[in-house]
Amino acid sequence: SRAAVAFALVFTYPLAFVGCRDGILEMLKVPSEERTDAKLNNLTYIILGVVTAVAIKITDLSFIMSFGGATLGNALIYVYPALMFKSAVKNLGEDATKAQKMEVLLAMTFATVGVGMGIIGTKLSLAKL
Repeated sequence: SRAAVAFALVFTYPLAFVGCRDGILEMLKVPSEERTDAKLNNLTYIILGVVTAVAIKITDLSFIMSFGGATLGNALIYVYPALMFKSAVKNLGEDATKAQKMEVLLAMTFATVGVGMGIIGTKLSLAKL
């Protein structure tokens, strides 16, 4: 299983890294025409430096996996679908049925439970450090 994890990390890292770098540029609102090779290279060096510093400090991969599962996993499974459903019902406006509006309450309850489970999982992950 360690070989499979190593394989996955080595060959998927460039895909995730480019997405991370582009996401940072989007958050900083850097226009596409200003994204020169020099700026991309400098940002790449900065991100790699931060990732390397974190990797030096956190040597246990199970912490990264458990922390990611506790935060992103719960958000993906419980929180984001509930928020999307709430938004879809809101966009229906007057066309939304009473049952759909009641279902929004149920979905938001599940989202709240998911946030609670995420907090518990995060605390357990951090306790491993």
